[in-house]
Amino acid sequence: MLLPVLGAVAWATLASWRSGQAALERQASEDARALSRAIDREFTRYGAIARALAASPLLDRAPRLSEPERAAFDQGVRRAIGGSPVSVELLSASVRWLDTRLPVGAPPSRRAPGTTALVSSSGVRALDVDDGLAWVEPVFRQGPGPAMNLRLVMPPAELQRLMDQRPLREGWGTLLLDPRGRVVARRPAPVAGEAERSLDGLIRESLAGRGEGRFALRTPGGVPLRVHFSRTPQGWTALTTVPRAPPQPAFASGPGGPLLAALALLARAVAGAGWVARAELRRQLAEAVERARQAERGDAGRERVEALGRLTGRVAHEFNNLLGVISNSAYLIQRQATQPALAMPVAATLRAVEAASRLTQQLLRFGARRRARPRTLSLSEWLPERRDLLGVVLGRRVELRIEVPDEELNVWVDPDELELALINLALNARDTLSEGGRVWVGAERASAALSADLPDGRYLGIALRDSGPATEAAGGSHAFEPVGTAQEPIPEAGLGLCQVRGLCAQAGGKAVRRRRPGQGSEVVLVLPAVAAEVPDEVPLKTAAGGDGLAPLRARVLLAEDNDALGDVTVALIESMGARVERAAHAAQALERLERGPAVDVLLTDLTMPGALDGLGLARTVRRRWPGVRVVLISAQGDALAEGENFPVLRKPCAPAVLMAALRPASAEGRPVAPGAGTPCAP
Repeated sequence: MLLPVLGAVAWATLASWRSGQAALERQASEDARALSRAIDREFTRYGAIARALAASPLLDRAPRLSEPERAAFDQGVRRAIGGSPVSVELLSASVRWLDTRLPVGAPPSRRAPGTTALVSSSGVRALDVDDGLAWVEPVFRQGPGPAMNLRLVMPPAELQRLMDQRPLREGWGTLLLDPRGRVVARRPAPVAGEAERSLDGLIRESLAGRGEGRFALRTPGGVPLRVHFSRTPQGWTALTTVPRAPPQPAFASGPGGPLLAALALLARAVAGAGWVARAELRRQLAEAVERARQAERGDAGRERVEALGRLTGRVAHEFNNLLGVISNSAYLIQRQATQPALAMPVAATLRAVEAASRLTQQLLRFGARRRARPRTLSLSEWLPERRDLLGVVLGRRVELRIEVPDEELNVWVDPDELELALINLALNARDTLSEGGRVWVGAERASAALSADLPDGRYLGIALRDSGPATEAAGGSHAFEPVGTAQEPIPEAGLGLCQVRGLCAQAGGKAVRRRRPGQGSEVVLVLPAVAAEVPDEVPLKTAAGGDGLAPLRARVLLAEDNDALGDVTVALIESMGARVERAAHAAQALERLERGPAVDVLLTDLTMPGALDGLGLARTVRRRWPGVRVVLISAQGDALAEGENFPVLRKPCAPAVLMAALRPASAEGRPVAPGAGTPCAP
C-alpha cells in the first residue's frame, strides 16, 4: 500500500519541482526582457530630446554661432532638461560650445586634442566609467558632414537607478552591456577583482551575437549559473543571472510546499505504521508461541488419552472374560439347578454381571473403542429403568424423581450413550448438591423456543433439573466445554459434559443449559422425535429345553484363549444340545478344520494371541470353508472395520442370544443338518 503512495508523492514532488524550475526560468527571461525594454524606452526618450534640440533654428549657422544664439540655445536646452539628471553638450570639431554641467553664461572652451572627431550617426555611446552614457545626435546644416554633435549625457547613477527600480529575487543578479560588450552597470554592485573581470569575459563570450536566449556557465569560484539575456535594437544587452541550486523559497511558496508537508506527514505515518507493525508482530509471535505450547500440551494430552484408551480396552477385555466365566457359570447353574433356593442368588449374580458389563462398555466408549449403535428408544419405558443406576450415582443425600408421561416419546439414539450422558449430568448435579438436594429427570415434547435454531421437525426434551445454586461456577456458558485455562483447571465433569453435547449433535439435536434463578439449573437434551418401530415376529419355541429354546443340533468349534472362559462356554453350549470342540488359538482352529470332520459353526474371540487374530481367522474360514457359519465374540462388541458383516456378540452373552447366533440356517430359514459345512480349497 505504501509503495504506490510514495511513488505518487515522489512523482508529484518531482513534477512540482520541475514546474517551479520552469516558472523560475520564465521569470528570469522576463526580467532580462523587461530590463532591456526599460533601457530601450529610456534611450528612446533621450534620443527624441536630442533630435529635437539638434533641429533647433538657433543652430542654423553651425558650426559658427554668435554669442546671442549660443546663449539663447543654452537657455532652451536647460528648459528642456529641467529637473532631469542628464546633461547636454554642444560640440564642434575643436570647440565645446555648450555644457549644461557648467554654470549659465560660461564661455565656450577648447576641446582636448584627440577628441575632435564628430559622429555622423545618432545613437547611444558609452563614455568613460565616470562619465556614464551619452546619446549623440549629429547636427547637419551646410556641407556633406555634420557641423556639430549634440550629446545628451546620462550619469552612471541614473543608469544604476533604472536597474534598481526593478525587483530582484535573492541570489539573482542583473548586468547591462553596451554594444561593444562592456559591462556598464550591474546589480548587485560589482566587486573589484580579477574574478569579476573573468566573469564578464565569460559572459561576453557566451552571447555569441544572439538577440535573446539563455546559457549556462560556472563562475571562477565554481558556482553554476543560468544566464538569461535580451538585446535592445541599439545593441545594449540586459542579462539576469540565476544560481542553479534548488530554489527552495520558490518551491516552498508554490505547490511544492504542501507536497513536502504531505511527504513529511507520510514519512511520519510510515514510521508509526512500522512501530505498530512491530508491536503487532511481537503480539502475533507471542500468540503463535502460546498456541504452539497449547498444541504440545494438547498432543501430550491426546497421547495420554490414547494410551489410556488402549489400557481400558485391554482391561475391559480381561474383565469381560471374567464376567463371561461368571455369567456362563450362572446360566449353567440356572439351567441345571433343582433347588429353588438357588434361583435368587443366581439371578442376583446375573444382574451384577449385566451391571458390570455396562461399566466395561462405558470404559470402552471413553477409550474410543466402540462405535455408536443407535436404535429406536421409547423414553416412557427406558427412563424409569434407569432409576436405580442414577440413584447410585447421585448418592443417598440427593432425592431422585423420574417423571415420564404415558405417551409415545421415541428417539433414535444409542441407549448406552444416552445412559452415559445421564450419568455425566447426574455427576455434575451431585457436585452442585454437595449438601444434599433434589434432582428431577423427565421427558416431554420440546417447545418451539428450544428447537428454534434446529431444522424443522418434532423434537423431544430429556431434562435433568437440580435444586442447587444457579451460578457460573456450575459451568456457565462454557458448561459443555472440556477445555480449561492455565488459571482455571479443567473441571472434573468437563469431559462428561462434552460427551453430552457430542451425543446430541450426532443425533441431530443440541444440549441446552437453562438458568432458573433461585431454583437451580437445568440441562435439556433436545433430540429429534421418531415413530415407534413395528416389533419383529416372535420366533416359535419348542419345549425341548428347560428355557423354552429348541435344542442346538450343530457341531461348534470354539476358539478361545482363556481356559476358564473356554471351559465354561463349552459346557454352556453343550447344555444347549450342540457338540463342541475347543481351540486355544487361530492356528489350532485352522488345523482342526483342515483335519475334519466338518463343523457347522465357528465361534471365535475377536482378540486372539499369535500372528492371526479372531477377525483374520474369520476371513480365512469364510474364504476356505464358505459353508461354516462364523460368529465373533468380544469385549469390543461391534468394533469391526467397515464392510465386515460377521455377527459380533458382546461379552458376556445371554444364552438365548448366543443360541440364536450359533444356530445355522438354510436359505429358507430352516435349520440345516449337522456337518453341512464342507471345506474348500485354500
